[in-house]
Amino acid sequence: MALIEVKDLSAGYENGYVLENISFSLKDGEFLSILGRNGSGKSTLIKALQGLLKNASGQITVDGEDIFSLKARQLAKKIAYVPQIFSFSFEFSVMETILMGRYIHQGRLESISSSDSRMVEEVMSLTQIDHLKDKKIAHLSGGERQRVFIARALAQDTPFLFLDEPSSHLDISYQVEIYQILKRLQEEKGKTILSTEHNINLVIPYSQRLMFLKEGKIRALGEPEKLVTKENIKEVFDADVEIRENIHSKLPEISLIPKEGEKS
Repeated sequence: MALIEVKDLSAGYENGYVLENISFSLKDGEFLSILGRNGSGKSTLIKALQGLLKNASGQITVDGEDIFSLKARQLAKKIAYVPQIFSFSFEFSVMETILMGRYIHQGRLESISSSDSRMVEEVMSLTQIDHLKDKKIAHLSGGERQRVFIARALAQDTPFLFLDEPSSHLDISYQVEIYQILKRLQEEKGKTILSTEHNINLVIPYSQRLMFLKEGKIRALGEPEKLVTKENIKEVFDADVEIRENIHSKLPEISLIPKEGEKS
């Protein structure tokens, strides 16, 4: 069953469209990763899917409802979003930050309920940050911080989780850790996950489908085993690669072939 349907979506900013005639669907419980070079439209697409761009045309439905007709609070009950995180200056604790995700379930002037507290405890356990609850966000490592913001999104208790390059600015061990958490959320909690990324090898073991974007258009969409080919990588990323089978996952894995004159 397709829960998100996108038909003929074109979207961008004041200076024009970045995306052109995008059409695809996102199924219940699916993990879809969107890949492309910088400027390909990945972040624009994930914003457009939440109705965050005024300059947009086409159709986007969530559970059969037109997102452009939904108020922000209504949409926040369907989709939780983890943006790219570069820097921030606030001094909230981990617990306070995660509680922000519960605002859509609270009435005006309503205090924290027992269900709010239970949800916060559950998402801290899921993201393995229980021990950090009283620490200030500014005092955490990049990987710890990213887990906190994923926990805040989970506290919204929505069926959809959107993430914009969740591995950005993280070292390799944290990158893998974040995707292991996301996969567990998909498999154990039934979350439908849409993530943009730049690292192809990172997402292959966790994604049921990949989408390759180039210049605002979908160039390929399908299962990693079928999509990760020398021809597709050359077309979308302008890179020559060798494809091999990962000895652990048995899935395709790429190695970059340096261009002539470049050192390996």
